Amino acid sequence: MLNTASNASTSFKMFLAPAFALSLAACQSTPPASVSVTPSAYAAEMPELTCAAHGSVSGSAVKLTANRTRPGDPAYIEFRQRLSPGIPSGHMYAVFGRLDANGNPVTRQYNGLFPKGSLLGLYGGALIPMPAELKPSYADCHFATGAAYRVSLTEAQYQSLLGKVRANLANPPKWTMFGFNCNNYAASLGSVAGLVEPSNSALPSFAYIYAYIEANGDKKPAARKRT
Repeated sequence: MLNTASNASTSFKMFLAPAFALSLAACQSTPPASVSVTPSAYAAEMPELTCAAHGSVSGSAVKLTANRTRPGDPAYIEFRQRLSPGIPSGHMYAVFGRLDANGNPVTRQYNGLFPKGSLLGLYGGALIPMPAELKPSYADCHFATGAAYRVSLTEAQYQSLLGKVRANLANPPKWTMFGFNCNNYAASLGSVAGLVEPSNSALPSFAYIYAYIEANGDKKPAARKRT
């Protein structure tokens, strides 16, 4: 009787082993290599470029002067112009991030070029190249914009933009008033989407942004006539 019971127990165990292996294989039916990884649409890739240091992690939405957003594009770059206390021409910088399914920004990362040393660096840059800052200032995050131009990006274009910004952060370009200023820097980021500078690249920021919009085939919507 003992031998019969022992044989039955052994046979039952032999049956369970392959059954357990099959159930485990079924749970792992999708190989890890075939699982696609989608980047989170709600996390900034470069937190140091958000406005968190200035009290607003998500930054601010602005009224757009021109908008070239293609349905289905997952990301964008936005060129903004604002007043600057130190220089009458104002300042131009870029904001970029992810879009939701409706084409609305869900992350905002700020990146612009301005000289270190406040007014000394600003006006010194009229003579020699000056070390520059690339992270957002309080003014970028809180001052009202005079104009804004949004262009949506494919995933490949967005990855190219992230790579370009990371390279700039690692090795910041020098700022010069009449050679490579905030306008030229912002436009250099727009090159990932095939955008080009206007023929006159020495315009002040408050005029440059409109010339930039027109140079790339877009324009400010016509004002509605009052009835």
